Amino acid sequence: MVSNIYLLAGELKDLLDNDERIIRLNKLEKQMNENEEVMALSYQKDLAVSAYSDALNHYANNSPEIKKYQHELFVKKEALDNHPLVKEYLKAYSEVRDLYFQINEILFNDLSLHQHEKRASKCE
Repeated sequence: MVSNIYLLAGELKDLLDNDERIIRLNKLEKQMNENEEVMALSYQKDLAVSAYSDALNHYANNSPEIKKYQHELFVKKEALDNHPLVKEYLKAYSEVRDLYFQINEILFNDLSLHQHEKRASKCE
């Protein structure tokens, strides 16, 4: 039985390695990491995150300074998220995430139901 599980896991891995959605996501991730414009936008967003985090240590949450840093972070994140390559990546990421949720549901749904039934029967 254990060897069957290993064989099935290997088959699943092979299927995932060859899934067009995952291949596309990996390709887009590589393109993003090699794109100077995306990297610059990401760096600017990271600087805004750091500045906002530092500001939270020095100012009250509802202060004008915090609102300024918060707005700056929003602007930088929006600029990154609106880059065409990042938009395409996020769409592909969503598709792969949905695939993984489906796999998780198939593999573990019965298990969680059985666990729930066991707990319920112990309470009775």
